[in-house]
Amino acid sequence: MSLTPEQVADYLAANPEFFSDHPELVRSLKIPTETGTAISLVEYQLKQFREHIKTLERENDHMIETARINSVLFEKTRSLVLALLDARDLDDLSVVLDEKLANGFHIPWVLLLLSDQFVVPDSLQLIRPIARTALLEGGPLAAAVSEKEPWIGRLTQARREALFADDAGDVQSCATLALVRGHTYGLLALGHPDPSHFQSNQDTLFLDHIGEALAMILPRLLTVAD
Repeated sequence: MSLTPEQVADYLAANPEFFSDHPELVRSLKIPTETGTAISLVEYQLKQFREHIKTLERENDHMIETARINSVLFEKTRSLVLALLDARDLDDLSVVLDEKLANGFHIPWVLLLLSDQFVVPDSLQLIRPIARTALLEGGPLAAAVSEKEPWIGRLTQARREALFADDAGDVQSCATLALVRGHTYGLLALGHPDPSHFQSNQDTLFLDHIGEALAMILPRLLTVAD
């Protein structure tokens, strides 16, 4: 009675020690490769092991690089949050955003857009007032507040213009953080000329921390306009 290939395969799968008991067969077996050249089972296994090791090495390198990047981001975020907590007024806050966020994270456009129901001096470099109605339902930036999740990636021209005004054409990717903590204070807008710098599928953990810290300190820095 002849055996079918399927029966042989089933037997070998059920008896993985078979070739250990018959090592002479391992040396005589030939395995076809993609190049068409037949090699022994031992050579084939070695080739598979080497490829597996290379895959593991690449995955390990990727994990190490990811951990390094996250460590750098964590330290930068920590330094920024501590500086934010130390800000005594909006002037201090503007300096912190410039030094720790714009320069520290290499983001060319950083804008803190605060509702005009608060007093916002015209002299501040990175902090601007924005009409309260723009943040309310029906306003051009209402979704950025109501959706709670950051707008991130390549936004529509209308959204870029609502955030960055005259610079909208140069901003190719951006991220926004809604500053809400029992009250809507405004938005933090980050813009970059590289279309791939901010991507819609990227993790927003560090951005969320920055937004939460800002929303926490704003109440003690803001004065309601008359």
